[in-house]
Amino acid sequence: ARGQKKGRWCREAPRLRGSAGLSTSTLAARLIGAKGPITWAGIKGLEFRQRGSLMTPWGPGEWGVLRDDPERLYVDFMGQQHLVNETLWPKLLSIRCGDLEPVVIVVKE
Repeated sequence: ARGQKKGRWCREAPRLRGSAGLSTSTLAARLIGAKGPITWAGIKGLEFRQRGSLMTPWGPGEWGVLRDDPERLYVDFMGQQHLVNETLWPKLLSIRCGDLEPVVIVVKE
């Protein structure tokens, strides 16, 4: 339960669903336009698609921008919520809201 309290800010971050806000985010545009593979913890198969559609090796999900910060993204799949921000392009850092576990995302261009 302690982790659940810690991650509350992450789970409750206000999300813009679908394509709302994607056009205002430089990071979102870079992900949609990525030509090479995108890896999640070294695993290929992550695709950030238009209108907030997400494909992962583990099944479909959704992604988009946070209402208060269009350069911070949410990425939700397999019942797990994540917040993602750029560290130093082409690397991004994901934080899983349930346990605050960090994961590195790499965009190959």
